[in-house]
Amino acid sequence: MARSKKQRGALASAITFGFFMGEAIIHYNMGQKADNPDHSFELPPLPELGKMALVVGGFSILSGAVIGLVD
Repeated sequence: MARSKKQRGALASAITFGFFMGEAIIHYNMGQKADNPDHSFELPPLPELGKMALVVGGFSILSGAVIGLVD
């Protein structure tokens, strides 16, 4: 199925968001573990998770837009 430039950009944004949000959560837990060796993997508190999602989402949209332009 052929996708439009807009659809390809949106798909790239969604995939980028998924991968990099996962990476952000892993890095959050690595930082928590450095301060507390007994820390176990968990999602950040909701306000922190929201901040991460905003940053990752913004860059994901930017990445998708650039991919849409150069594709």
